[in-house]
Amino acid sequence: MSHSIIWLHDTVQGLRTQKLRGHYCMVVNPNADDFAQHVADFVRYEHAHGRKVRFRPRRFNPSKILQSTPETSNAIRPTDPRFIIHSTTLAAYEKILHDGCLKSTTQLRKNDASQHAIGFLPLGEPPDYLDYIMFAPLNDDGSGPEIVVNSHLRGEVCFDPHVSYSPQARMYFDAHKIIVDGLAVRDGTHVLKVYNTLPLENYWVTTVFAHDISLPPNAEHWTPALFGAAANAFFLEKFKT
Repeated sequence: MSHSIIWLHDTVQGLRTQKLRGHYCMVVNPNADDFAQHVADFVRYEHAHGRKVRFRPRRFNPSKILQSTPETSNAIRPTDPRFIIHSTTLAAYEKILHDGCLKSTTQLRKNDASQHAIGFLPLGEPPDYLDYIMFAPLNDDGSGPEIVVNSHLRGEVCFDPHVSYSPQARMYFDAHKIIVDGLAVRDGTHVLKVYNTLPLENYWVTTVFAHDISLPPNAEHWTPALFGAAANAFFLEKFKT
């Protein structure tokens, strides 16, 4: 049986994922408020996909966390965002509208074997991650989805949120509806993801493009961070909750 790793790190902000000695690793701060939930979701997801989870340091025992953190994949948690984001290229966006749904990389490859999962190898993600559509939370930074798209445009992974970027299509979805309808999958590292396909009907709220918003006065060009933050501000003003 293969395994993944949870690395407990007192100074990391939030959480991050990386490849560690050839294995997928979630790095998380044990002092974070949502530490237990991330660990429980990660362990349950990994076990469901046939992988053991090893901890660094090894003395850590997750049994108490699993016992005290019930499985709530289909229930809205207090920490769940109302809306989530999936960004894509303009070319892919047209296909999404034509198909009426988002598709995972695995599903896309059924019609186009050249579909590339840009961060799959560098991050050491397990093969089953290709079966899912990933989403990001609506937060103040908002650069994550744009970093993915920018990497696709560049043809290589680029984690810098401040490089020049040509904004594409930033799609917003109703997270609560996805959760209540039993479509949300929680793996501990993503706010949520959906298996295989997600129909646009009932879940897609809107899409924000560069022409919808203005470049900040002091900026010379868009970056993943600038566009993510500006798009979120535009969205929140339009869809006040």
